[in-house]
Amino acid sequence: MFTCASCEVQHTEGPICSACRQHYDFQCSGITEAGFRKLGDRKNTWRCLKCKSGASPSPSASSSQSQVNQLDLIQEQLNKITFQLTPLASLVEDVKVIKSELTDVKESLDMAHKLISGFSDKIKNLDLKIINLEKAAIEVPALRSEGKSENLHEIVQRIGNFYDFPIKKDDINYIARIPTRVPKAEKPIIVSFHSRYTKENYVAASRRKKQNKLTDLGYAAAGNFYVNDHLTQYNKNLLSKAKTLAKEKNFQYIWVKHCKIMARRSDTTPIFFIKTEKDLLKIVSYLTCYY
Repeated sequence: MFTCASCEVQHTEGPICSACRQHYDFQCSGITEAGFRKLGDRKNTWRCLKCKSGASPSPSASSSQSQVNQLDLIQEQLNKITFQLTPLASLVEDVKVIKSELTDVKESLDMAHKLISGFSDKIKNLDLKIINLEKAAIEVPALRSEGKSENLHEIVQRIGNFYDFPIKKDDINYIARIPTRVPKAEKPIIVSFHSRYTKENYVAASRRKKQNKLTDLGYAAAGNFYVNDHLTQYNKNLLSKAKTLAKEKNFQYIWVKHCKIMARRSDTTPIFFIKTEKDLLKIVSYLTCYY
């Protein structure tokens, strides 16, 4: 219960003036109960008719009280802002930590990029070396090993003499027998020459001979021997697949020259190269591609 400052009658509800802090019933306040409730947060700034007209019963007291109320309101708002900003300090620290971690991640990525670039360059150099070695190397399969006393240089020189293309030991960069994937098969002899042109002339001389019998090299066993371009395992597999497809598609020619796989359907059709798996499709869809 309160006593209305205007009619001095006690009531249970009514607005309070934010300026003079006097309590009024709704009839004396000049505002309806419904209208007052619609004010919402503005209830705190509602003023009575006397304060609105500037005729407050005690101007000095009302002004002083109003200032106090405004200061209290400002202090309350400042307290709310301070409370809301409390997590900001820890948030700033978290941002600093994240920024530092991102810097470390960037440095790690830069280092990884440099390492990958270095590995890429090394792989390219190795690929180039393999290609150059392949271009300067031959492969002699099916020659029976003579055991520990075997002299591979002497065998290669013997083959060269048979082809009327003498080979000196100084012409050879590297020579060895290498394992194969075929169980119990004789290891082929791989010869890498210092000069690619020496290798090409050696192979050309071997192809001028119509017969290459093992007995011509002093072996007691019957059969023939061959000198081929030495191919990487990838190109060997590619050549094998090309020959299989060529047989299925009635291609007459699949051969290797200068370590490049070449194909030709017949004597009157164009020659094309097989460098990758995709090139095998040229054999499969030959009629569509060239006609």
